[in-house]
Amino acid sequence: MYKRILMLALGAALAVLVAVPALGAVMPARDLLPDGDTRPIIVSVTLELPQPHNKLLEADIVVDAYDNDGIVRYEYRWRGPTIGTIITATVLSPTVTYEFVRPGSAYVLDVRAIDVNNHPSDWYRAWQGTTPAVPNVIVAGDSIASGYTKQWFTGDATCTDVDYSYGNVLAAEIAASLPPQWVPTYTNLAWAGAGVEHMVDGGRDSCGVSHEPQVDQIRSLASPDTWNVVAITAGINSTNWTDVIIELTADATFSFTSSGDKNVCDSAVRNTWNIEAKRDIVSQTTAAVSTAITEFTNAQVLWTGYYDITNTELAPLYRPITGACSDEMSYALDELHGALRDGLADAVRWVDIDAGIATQKWAGWPHPSPQGHATIAHRIAIALNS
Repeated sequence: MYKRILMLALGAALAVLVAVPALGAVMPARDLLPDGDTRPIIVSVTLELPQPHNKLLEADIVVDAYDNDGIVRYEYRWRGPTIGTIITATVLSPTVTYEFVRPGSAYVLDVRAIDVNNHPSDWYRAWQGTTPAVPNVIVAGDSIASGYTKQWFTGDATCTDVDYSYGNVLAAEIAASLPPQWVPTYTNLAWAGAGVEHMVDGGRDSCGVSHEPQVDQIRSLASPDTWNVVAITAGINSTNWTDVIIELTADATFSFTSSGDKNVCDSAVRNTWNIEAKRDIVSQTTAAVSTAITEFTNAQVLWTGYYDITNTELAPLYRPITGACSDEMSYALDELHGALRDGLADAVRWVDIDAGIATQKWAGWPHPSPQGHATIAHRIAIALNS
């Protein structure tokens, strides 16, 4: 009897001894600290690719870690030619910044967890590889975005001037907010005469040059491995707004009275403009364009509205559209902007340009002047950082 009891006891002890290594394989050993506490343990860390919700040079990390008292923060450091400074990341939505490293360079990312008693885990090698390339700034749309200029009515226009465009100023503003090693690339795909439908189909600009579909070009340029900013101004050329402007500049010139100006504006905007017939197709095509970009790239997409041209000068001291037309101009902007916003994908940020945009004079009116482009760029930059 005693022999049987002894054998059972030895068997139970053996079972315990066998079980201990198995438990150790699931739960790493945790040494007691002098205060009786234990250090946090990191099981895994994943460094994500840049996403549309990330600020420029930031990326999410997904951390699996535990601690008996609770983890209050994470800390990380980059190791390249030297070991970088330690930076804090929040527990709920931890992100890392690349601002202290160089693009396209070899680095290691280490992460550790900190508990409520300020005890750190061991450093965990979260990632090793090549950092992303510099961000891309891509501008698309119509002549407002393309940098269209024209001085004399009898001369040729410049349908695309990427340095004159607001895109150039926007890229410079973004560059000024980033470390010097992260200056972004800038590409302008916009062309004069493009409507939202041409962003899908391509077409020929008002200077006779053929262009590929801008959506295809955006999707090709927007690398999934880095941050992409896409700014778009498009929609007005999907209507006959040019006919409205021609009617306004021709008829308002000879009205000589505020009431005459108002009647001309009302007739042009309410009768000549075809926004009612085009509204649904503008919304549908805007949806197709914005969805094609947001679903197939990681770009932050910003779509600008248009600006009020009331009281802007076509020539010194000559304003073809006076304050008497303000109600009609407001109505026009509301109608067009409503059609565009109804079609925008949820991830796209709308940028109100509103009034206060300086315009070119003579044949380039009412396109933005350099000052006007700078104002548009600044408003997009504010929306990007909000």
